[in-house]
Amino acid sequence: MLSAHRNDDLLTGKTIAVICAVALFTTACGKKSDAGAPDDTYASLVNKDGTISFPADFPESYMFIGTWSVTAPSGEAEIHSVYSRPADVDAFRSAGKFPDGAVLIKEVTIAKSADLVTGRASWAGDRKIWFLMVKDRKGRFAGNPLWGDGWGWAQFDPTDTKKQTATNYQTDCKSCHIPAKSSEWVYTYAYPALGEKGQVGLPVNSHRGNPPGIVPAVATQAMTSGVASGKMAFDKTCRACHSINPGGAGIGPTLAGVVGRKAGTVPNFDYSDQIRNSGITWTADNIDKHIEAPKSFIPGNRMGNLFPNGIKDPGQRRDIIVYLKSVAQ
Repeated sequence: MLSAHRNDDLLTGKTIAVICAVALFTTACGKKSDAGAPDDTYASLVNKDGTISFPADFPESYMFIGTWSVTAPSGEAEIHSVYSRPADVDAFRSAGKFPDGAVLIKEVTIAKSADLVTGRASWAGDRKIWFLMVKDRKGRFAGNPLWGDGWGWAQFDPTDTKKQTATNYQTDCKSCHIPAKSSEWVYTYAYPALGEKGQVGLPVNSHRGNPPGIVPAVATQAMTSGVASGKMAFDKTCRACHSINPGGAGIGPTLAGVVGRKAGTVPNFDYSDQIRNSGITWTADNIDKHIEAPKSFIPGNRMGNLFPNGIKDPGQRRDIIVYLKSVAQ
């Protein structure tokens, strides 16, 4: 589960899923155990009012199912490692969906990177946060702000898993899951242990990685055009949350016609007060400043919480702006 907030006018969200293509299923992933079968979840992890506890038998009774890598200009910014119980994984591999009571745990760590003999490499450093989801096919806790859309949602302090920190799944959790709505809000394609039935909803612009120093010919050709390379950058960093079609708002508002538009003025979009009252007009210069430093350009805006580091490459920012100008016409 990703902790997120709704975005404002320009969400770049450089959250690029780099799927770890290591399909480890039993002893190589973790200890395979019958402990923690789905029927036991609500007795052991969820109390009567819906409060979710972190499992005492983690990691012994859980198995690794896949890894996400979140990139930054200097390398990987975060590594997200995801776990589930063997019984939950077996049920998914059989039915193509998680059973009632299934548990997913995500460990988010700050990555460390260095140039090693194989090239630029990253590995897990300090833990940043824990996320946990419990499958609920019965709608058990109507009215509880941490339950809805078929799941219970929780976040835990990185150093003390007795401290649950989420308050409302709609604002703290759901936003980053919207592209995965069709697969019950889970990016199942990123988890090799789920098998073939998990390979649904794969992004149309996904591609295999290339050895260091090799650039695909199609990318080289596309980069000759500012609009084309801007579209590539937009598709990679923005499209999951923003549409370029008029009236096509998602997590963030549509970016059709954003160049020259006053901030906070797309009809029927629920902006933060910081954006709505900023007085900013989205000139090319202001767009550049905002996507370079989303947290500081308009302090307190929602995008700043989700993507505080922004885009540091001035060429990439320039190309995105060129592309946004082209779709405004």
